[in-house]
Amino acid sequence: PACGGVMVLGCGAYCIGSSVEFDWCAVSAVRQLRAMGDKAIVVNYNPETVSTDYDESDKLYFEELTLERVLDIYELEKSVGIIVSVGGQIPNNLALPLHQQGVRILGTSPDSID
Repeated sequence: PACGGVMVLGCGAYCIGSSVEFDWCAVSAVRQLRAMGDKAIVVNYNPETVSTDYDESDKLYFEELTLERVLDIYELEKSVGIIVSVGGQIPNNLALPLHQQGVRILGTSPDSID
C-alpha cells in the first residue's frame, strides 16, 4: 500500500446539468484504490461530495481546486501521487502545472493532457 496515500481530485462545484459523472468517476477511483490497499485522499469542494461521499475515502479535503491548495495538501499528506483524470476539466488543467512542481501525476502523462 502507498504509505502517503493517493490523492484524487474531484470535479469542483456542480453546475446544473454537468459534473455528476465526474463525481461518480472519482468515487469509483477511490473505491478501487482502497480495494488495492491504498489510502485514498479526495480533494473536492463540491457540496454534494460532502453530503453523499464523505465516508468513501480515507480523507476528504473540502477545499478549492487550485494549484496552491492542491500542492499544500500533497505536501502535508506526503502523497505518492495524484489522479487528475477522473475529475473533469479543472483537475486536467492542473496536471501540467502540478507536474512542473514535481508532483507525480498517476495515469495519463501531463504532457499528453490538453
